[in-house]
Parts: sequence; C-alpha cells; structure tokens
Amino acid sequence: MSQTRPETPKSTRGVLLFNLGGPETLEDVYPFLLNLFSDPDIFRVPRLIQPLLARIIARRRAPKSREYYRQIGGGSPLRKITDDQARLLEEALNREKTDVHWKVRVGMRYAPPRTADALRELVDSGVNDLVFLPLYPQRSRTTTGSSFREALAEAKRIAPGLSVRTIPSWPVYPPYIQSLAETVGDALRAIPEEETVHILFSAHGIPEFLVTREKDPYEADTNATVSAAMETLHSLHPRRKLFHHLSYQSRVGPLKWLGPETRLELSRLAGEGVRHLVMVPVSFVSDHQETLYEMDILYGQMTRDLGYKTFLRAPSLNTRPSFINALASLLLEASDPPCASAPCFCSCGACPKQSG
Repeated sequence: MSQTRPETPKSTRGVLLFNLGGPETLEDVYPFLLNLFSDPDIFRVPRLIQPLLARIIARRRAPKSREYYRQIGGGSPLRKITDDQARLLEEALNREKTDVHWKVRVGMRYAPPRTADALRELVDSGVNDLVFLPLYPQRSRTTTGSSFREALAEAKRIAPGLSVRTIPSWPVYPPYIQSLAETVGDALRAIPEEETVHILFSAHGIPEFLVTREKDPYEADTNATVSAAMETLHSLHPRRKLFHHLSYQSRVGPLKWLGPETRLELSRLAGEGVRHLVMVPVSFVSDHQETLYEMDILYGQMTRDLGYKTFLRAPSLNTRPSFINALASLLLEASDPPCASAPCFCSCGACPKQSG
C-alpha cells in the first residue's frame, strides 16, 4: 500500500513595497508635509535646525496643498491603490508553483502604513527572508535610497537576523516597459492614425546638483525608461508618426532642478505648432496628486489655453494586470541572488551588498 509523502513545508518570503505615501484626508496634509521635510534625503539642512524648519515649511505649504487635494476629492488615493497592488501581487506570486509562500505588505515613507509597522507585521507572520521592492522604477537617493535606509535600520532593530534582499531599480525591465507602452497605446487610440502625435514623458523633478555633483542616477534611469518605451511604441505602432520629449514637474524651492520644466515644455511645443499631445507619467506607477491635480487639472487647463487640439494623459499603471504581472516576474527572477537586479547606486549605504 503506497503512502502519500507529506508536503515539504513552504518557506515564507516577505515583500515590502515602498512608496512615498500621501494624505488620505485634508487633516493629514500637515503631518505628511512635516514627515517629508523632516527627511534629510529630501531637505538638506543642518540636523539641529531641521525639526524647526520642517515645521515652519510644512505650516506654510499646508494651505495650498490642502486646496490641491480638495480638488481631487479631499485626499490622495495612493494608499488604496498601493494596498490593491500589494494584494494582487501577493495573489499572482502565490499562483506560481514554487516552494515559497509569499506575503506582500506596503511601507510608506511619510504616511501610514509606515515601514516599521509593515516590517513588524511581516516578521510576526513568520517571514524567513525579505525582499525590498521600491515602486520607483528609476533610482534616486531621494526615493529608493531614503526608503532603503529607513527600512534597513528598522529591520536591524526589529529582527536583527532577518535576511534582506533588494531590487534597487527596474527602469528598463521589459515587462514593465511593455505595460507602460500599453498605457500610451490606450491614449493613442483616441487620435486618428494619420495624425502626428507628440508624447511628453513627465517625471518628478529633483535638484540638479544631486545629478551633477552627487552622481544620482535618476536622470540616466529616466532617460533609459523613455528610450525603451519609445522603442516598444514604434514597434507596436509602426504606421504612426510619433515624436517624444522628456520634462520634469513638481519643482519647489529656489534650487535649480532638472529640466526642462513640464509647463515650459508645454508652452514650447505649442509655439512650435504641436496639436496632438499625449502626456505620460513616467516616474509614477500610481495615481496621486502629481497625476490627478498637476497633470489632469493644471496642465489640462494649460493645454486648452495654449490651443492644443488634443491633450490626453496616458493612464497610470495602478493595478493594470500586465503591470502586476511585471512586478511578480521581477520578484521571481530576482529571488535568488543575495542582492538582486541592480548594483548599489549611491554612497548612502542603502544596499546590503554595500553596507555589509
């Protein structure tokens, strides 16, 4: 009589998805801004005076920021979208026939759910090892670097023996590029094929000195994403006349930021006679203030005033199935190396390969 072998217990692997977070209500705006300006990777001032300056700046900016959020429904949808991404990603990973059971949680940098709480939940649920996956396709010490630094410090405090792998960036990962190109294709369907279309990739800006002096790879990664996306778009739409441009948005403060600035690029293109424009949120994988207010409302009105015949914003990736599958493939492919997918990208010590 044959006996059925007992199944080998699966190990439990955790995934921590990183994003900035956002205020879910108008009352959350000030705490969110305070956390943002308290981060030394974002706001470079002497540590002793940073708490005071962060409070002053957050108070000054909160009224205007609340008005932006009021115009998009009273708060940011980022948490709900990211929670949905995590749930769908966990389901996709656990459909694969592997010896690993996956748990996916969200750690926001400046709003709930905070990274420490997500880490504690993963550890308490029996996670044996952990993968950090930033929802920033392009690397920067202001985003991925800041999140990694906080998460590694918290992991060392909460579970010193926890094995941690990282995926620092994925700017040209083919399944991601394919999904991004699909979003542009969705917009292109509304424009007759014989029309010339200009595609404006708009990325969140960072201060220029981070790239020129500190060798932050963000600009190079963003250019790589745009080039890969256009190669795919030309392949998918060989009969279309497509031209592309890259600009940067969301500038704050007196420092010089990466350029050209999106609003200035919109004016320039209108002056050159461009009539059909598709805007692509290239550094954002989810809808939030920068897409729903800045792109849809602010730039939407601007393009109407400038006389564009067509202005369309490519939909954000959000929970698009091809994007969720891209993240799952990325994790499955990168689950074996001790530090997955890409080398360390700055001197911040954020990657275990560098710090250990």
